This record gives sequence, C-alpha cells and structure tokens, in this order.
Amino acid sequence: MWKTVADNKINQLRQRGEHLLQKRPKNVILFIGDGMSLSSVTAARYLKAHNQSKSVGDVLLGWEEWPSAGLVRTFCADRMTTDSGTAATALLGGSKSQFDTIGVNEKVQCCKCIKIPEEDMIKSILLHAQDNGLSTGLVTSTRITHATPAAAYAATRSRNWEGKVPKNLSGSGECEDIAGQLVRRGLNFNVILGGGSAHFYQAPGPGTPHSEGSRDDGQNLIQKWIKAQEERNRKFAVALNFSEFRRVDTSATDYLLGLLTPFHMEYDISRLDQPSLQEMTETAIKILSKNPKGYLLMVEGGRIDHGHHDNTANLALTETLALEKAVNAAQMQTNSKDTLLAVTADHSHPFSLQGYATREKSVLDINDYSNASDSMPFLIAAYANGPGAQVNKSRSNPGAEDRFGSVYRQQALIPLDRSTHSPEDVPIYATGPFSDLFCGTMDNTYVAYATMYSLCIGPYQNEAHCAKGNNAKSNGNLVYGPMLITLFSLFIIEWIS
Repeated sequence: MWKTVADNKINQLRQRGEHLLQKRPKNVILFIGDGMSLSSVTAARYLKAHNQSKSVGDVLLGWEEWPSAGLVRTFCADRMTTDSGTAATALLGGSKSQFDTIGVNEKVQCCKCIKIPEEDMIKSILLHAQDNGLSTGLVTSTRITHATPAAAYAATRSRNWEGKVPKNLSGSGECEDIAGQLVRRGLNFNVILGGGSAHFYQAPGPGTPHSEGSRDDGQNLIQKWIKAQEERNRKFAVALNFSEFRRVDTSATDYLLGLLTPFHMEYDISRLDQPSLQEMTETAIKILSKNPKGYLLMVEGGRIDHGHHDNTANLALTETLALEKAVNAAQMQTNSKDTLLAVTADHSHPFSLQGYATREKSVLDINDYSNASDSMPFLIAAYANGPGAQVNKSRSNPGAEDRFGSVYRQQALIPLDRSTHSPEDVPIYATGPFSDLFCGTMDNTYVAYATMYSLCIGPYQNEAHCAKGNNAKSNGNLVYGPMLITLFSLFIIEWIS
C-alpha cells in the first residue's frame, strides 16, 4: 500500500519534467533529528542568533536555505503518535508498523517472544543499497542499538530488547536481541559509529572496554564482529573510545565499528573526550567516499529527543545545533552535483514558543511583553506536558530561576515523568540531485521510497533514469540528448492542446 502511495507522488513529479534534466545522485546522506519538531527548528535558529549576538530573523540554519522543503506525516500503524522505532521503520523501510516494534510490518505485534515470519520483516534502504554494491554507514549520538539506527538492520517485536530479551516473556523464545542482529545482519555496514558498547558483551574481555557490559549470555559480540571481518579478509578497525577513534586511518579502513561509549554519547553541551556528531560524520564520509559506485549514509542527531523528554529545552536545542554542524560539514565535504542531502525528523514533541518577546531576547528567556494572569512572567519556550509541570501547587516564577542553565527544566502544563511525543507533521529539507522529490507534503514511508528511487535500488532498479551512464558522474551528452527530445515532445503536445 505505502509503495503505491509513494509511487503516485513520484509519478506526479515525473509529469512536471524536472527529472528529465537531472542526473541521479551517486550518494545520499539522510540526516534524522530525533524529535526535531518544526518548533525545535525555529527555536534552534533563534538560539543560534542569540549565541552570535544577533537578532532573531538575522540567522538561518544551514538547511533552511536549501531549495526543497516539505512536511512529513508521522502516524504509525496503530497510534496517532509514533514512537521512534516505528517512525524509523517508515523512514528507512517504507512501511508502517505497530508501536514499539522495529523493522517489521503492521501485522507484527509487540511484545511477545514469538518468531517473526520472514515475509513480515522489512528490509531497510541501507540493506537494499548493499545489495546494489553501494557502501553504507550509520552514525548516531545515541546507542547504536537505539530505535532509529536499529531500524537499519534489525527486526524485533520490541525496541527495548537492545542487549538481551527478558526471559519471562510468553512465546516460543525464538527472539534475538538488537545487538546480536547488528553483528549477524549488519556485517556489511562500512561504518557503524555511536554509543552503546555495553550491549555487546557481558564481562570485560578481549577487544572490549574495561567496564562491565550489560549482556547476560556471556557473548562478546565485538570479538564476534572482528572474527567475521577477519574471515572475509577485510580491512577493518574498531574504536571503543575517542583516542582509538582519532587513530583510525580512514584511507586504510573499509569497515569501521565505533562503539565509543558504554551507553548514549554525552550531550554536546557537556561533551568531554568524545567525538562530536560532526567529527563522526566527517569520518564516515571519508570511508564511504572510496566506493566508486556511491554510498548511502544515515546520520542521527538522537539526543534532541532526550532533551525534550526531560523538558530541558537548552539541551534539545543545542543538540539541534550540533546536528546542523554535522549537516554543514557534510555539505562542505561532498559534491553538490552527485550527492543528495536530506534532513528530517522522526516525530514531533509538545514543545512550543509563545508570547510577544522582542527580537533581541534569548528563546530561553522570559517573555518581556507582559506577565501572565498570575502576575508572574512566563517562559518563551515551554511544554504541554512533562516533568516541568507542578503537581498540586502553583507554578514557580521563572524570572527568579536559572533559566539559562544547561539542565534547566522549562515549565509544562500536564505533569508527567517524561514528556511525550506529539503527532504534528515534521519538516524535511533537501538539496542536490533529485532534491525536488522532497517538496510538498508526504508520508514518512515516502522518504524511503524516494531515496531508493533516486539511487536506483530496491524496486526501482529498472527506472528510465537508472540507465547505465545516467548518474551524476556520467557524460552529460549520454543523458541530455534523449531528455531534450522528450521535453520537446511534451512541449509540442502541450502547444497543440
């Protein structure tokens, strides 16, 4: 069903004729800001302006200047509001799925330990890219087994089975944790960079960090990955900390496993002795760019979401700016004529901006136009729900609080231990060959199909634009002759009618 919906939108774009004058991209980089709602983009832009001592409206985020933009619908198979696992399955697999599952279709339910039928598993765009000889990579600021990156390689009834499957579950017991699936199904990823090493071993041993792991089956999956790469006579490297990461020789490395922290990477605002998202992205591109056939890279700014869940807007917005740095670096490092870049989010958050503050104010400050009805000032940035709400007492005065602190909690209306996601559409921005595919409104499943269409992988290998030579490195004469004839024919038909 979702492919049909996507194909209808692709066909509408075909009829406009833009693709007849374009060479398809050789490479695609998909950036996902986890929880990066439209209000997060606005607020991050305002924070960037304030950090540069500029006025609101004088600064844009890098991707806001790209030629193509749209809105993405985010609902999942059974709920109005998606979680990150089902959202990533849509973005990377082109299928809706049920809440808390990953890499499966809408038939598969959470959370019993029952074997998943092969026909109900969803193959990600990155696995399709590998089948077509492209290099692939995953970069994230979360655990590499977390919901978004896991959708690139795993099929599971529960996103929570990262390093082990609970033993008290009903079912057949034929379930594999996500880390195990990465080593089994993800051996052909050329770059794996993020946190979460603890899910790959139990006790310290050969090739592991010195701290205790979180597995309970005695497996050392890091050593298992190394052995599998050795058996294939591959040039590989493993990095388990920042020092090892900095020593990686990208020119001599075709496969990189970087599990750089035991759990999530630190927030960028407090990052010490860890690579930034920008540095990880740059390293990934250096390795992937060696493949003359091209590559597909997914980069996740995963901790935007975590900041929003805690109502800590400063953390969420600085993570958004960290993602922007990675995007800007990738744009500088790649060729705009052969690389398609897209930036989107997996879901929204109940985060909003309000009031009539002057343009010089920080978005983290209080509104300077008027007070609330309780005679106290109110914050420009706030949440509809979450731990920033008061329970059975009046709200505090934010004007008397350290509202610019890195872990300051914005005020919220409905008290919850963690703020929820919300169902609004999220933005998408694109630049490079075929970027017009991402204009207008679209379902999140469309992103997967549009990516495969642009790269001529998966079900789109035999499209007209996939003819040999019709890519961004081909001789233009091989492409433009037939295209100009087609355009001329369309013009004549339109003129006659």
